[in-house]
Amino acid sequence: MALADRTWYRTIACMAVFFAAIGLVRYAYSPLIPSMLEHEWISASQAGYLGTINFIGNLIGAICCAMFAKRFGAGNVCRIALLIGLVSVLCAAWKPEFGTAWNAEFWWLAFCRFLAGLTAAGGMILAPVIVTAGASPKLRGVLIGLIFAGGGFGVVLLSLLLPLFVSEGPSGGWMFTAALVAGCIVIAWPGLTKRQLSPSHKSDAAGQHIYGLRLWTLLVAYSLAAAGCVPHSIYLSAYVHKELDQPLSFSTMVFAVYGFGVMFGGPVFGGIGSKLLGRWLSEMLAILLGLLAVLTVVMTDNVLLVVISGGVLGLSQMGLGAVNSHRTLQLAGTKAQASWWGRMTVGYNIGQAGGAFAMGWMIHISLGYIAGFWMGVICFSLALIIAALVRVPKPLQGT
Repeated sequence: MALADRTWYRTIACMAVFFAAIGLVRYAYSPLIPSMLEHEWISASQAGYLGTINFIGNLIGAICCAMFAKRFGAGNVCRIALLIGLVSVLCAAWKPEFGTAWNAEFWWLAFCRFLAGLTAAGGMILAPVIVTAGASPKLRGVLIGLIFAGGGFGVVLLSLLLPLFVSEGPSGGWMFTAALVAGCIVIAWPGLTKRQLSPSHKSDAAGQHIYGLRLWTLLVAYSLAAAGCVPHSIYLSAYVHKELDQPLSFSTMVFAVYGFGVMFGGPVFGGIGSKLLGRWLSEMLAILLGLLAVLTVVMTDNVLLVVISGGVLGLSQMGLGAVNSHRTLQLAGTKAQASWWGRMTVGYNIGQAGGAFAMGWMIHISLGYIAGFWMGVICFSLALIIAALVRVPKPLQGT
């Protein structure tokens, strides 16, 4: 059996994809915000607008990924996405000096963050499809949970080490991120080939029913939860630095706590929680934890509790992604998994783009960071109500 056909290696490869696409390319930006604010690369409101542009890139990538994967293969598209991500972080390390008339620094970073969004979409949509292809139905939930953990590990490693590289400005942080992304590409590349499936696996999708209404309802809940995640996932470090008056080195490392939550969210909710509680209850718990995290910030200015809330939110966010990825597989079947998970990711990024734009606008008109966290409370509350309506039919619950 070829190395690329072995489940253990494909799992490592897809973990490396999440490590690079989600943990590094997408989330390197958030812990670097304090440094970019300190060195006047961007303003606080522009941080939110750049987040919106990143999510727009992710949205476009999500729309295109499933279509391109059908034509060129999921592995090939995933490889291209990783290369685009490497280009995006390398370009972000360069600060253009074209004067202030056209706000060149902002628009250059906007271009870089747009490219980063394309990469995140490729990893988020295609890695679960690649890792579950030909895998035993009993293993699929565990494998999805494991690869989601790769994204969290990337966030943790980056957040803890970034302070060593940003003393002279954000450029060093971006270059360090690029080096890590290049390493992930080397590890993942051989495992992203098309898997040779046995006849039993090829017929796995035959006769599967697609539960369209339940999938659309789940998509709405997922999109609302995505908007609720924005204040922590973009602004946590900046909030701790600016509003809680913490030093730059501490504020940058705060995001590591969020990363620990992201790292364990997939295995806890997608694996252990789903087996013990079932995926419906596991999803309810993930949304409730997200609600608790944003409520913590609006209710207290205690630095320790705010930092802990970042870990809780990370646990919620990645756990929700892992659970919904598997629920999409259950409700859409293996044949339609890529297209429906692509739609889920489109909805997720519409929610995040809307949330990032709204929070950037609220900061711009001087409502402050707390108004954005109140937005998160509302979004998570609505997501909880809507997600509660989506039940997976009993015959599919063991798949």
